Amino acid sequence: MTKRVPTMEAFEKLLRWLDPDREKAGEKHEKIRFRLIKIFVCRGCHEAEDLADQTINVVLSKIDWLVANYVGEPGLYFYAVAKKIHLEQLKKRPFPNLPPPDPEPPELEQVCSYLDDCLDNLPSAERDMVLRYHEGDKQEKIQNRKKLAEELKISRNALRIKVCHIHSRLRECVERRLQEQSTE
Repeated sequence: MTKRVPTMEAFEKLLRWLDPDREKAGEKHEKIRFRLIKIFVCRGCHEAEDLADQTINVVLSKIDWLVANYVGEPGLYFYAVAKKIHLEQLKKRPFPNLPPPDPEPPELEQVCSYLDDCLDNLPSAERDMVLRYHEGDKQEKIQNRKKLAEELKISRNALRIKVCHIHSRLRECVERRLQEQSTE
């Protein structure tokens, strides 16, 4: 199965569907994604973030229909799609009623080491952006992100999107290193 990468146009339509105010739409998108991850984690899915992204991509693929036809809270549609994706995941398991097998977790220090290496391989501007994006807690983090977006002369939502793309590349890099380690 090939993954279709959502277009920026579809993502823009999704944001407008979530809320006419771009900042509020970005916040709703982030809140929905967080809830999706939480749903998948609570259902015992080890790949919760990937499944949340898959859910969002399915919704993105139907955005034109949704804008024209869907009535109701958009978050509910996401959660319904997540439920179907979870059921599909269960079908793929050899014994769907059993909890997913607990793979031997890689040593946290090793994963952190790989993440550090992957961060070091990023262009310095991207590395600084993603590190600054995660600085602070709660209100401080919000203020830091607002300041970072202003410095970069982009909206906070554009900043979120850029960081999301960097996160994807970092995740792929760490997963590739873990795979290489397991084949050694």
